[in-house]
Amino acid sequence: MTDEAAEYEYVWDGSEDGWVVLRTKAALGTIFNINTHMALLIEDNAVYTQVIELMRAHGRPFLDSIPQ
Repeated sequence: MTDEAAEYEYVWDGSEDGWVVLRTKAALGTIFNINTHMALLIEDNAVYTQVIELMRAHGRPFLDSIPQ
């Protein structure tokens, strides 16, 4: 894991509730918090890819839509 990806550890380690990946057709997915309804934008594509992979490896949910 890079230092840049480690900055986002809270999205996969459970220290902050609600982080999921919303599946999209255009990219790997949108990192989204279902509690706050906020998306996380990571501008560096390599870091974004690594964070998505770490979320998958740590069992974070990948959803097709925002839960009601």
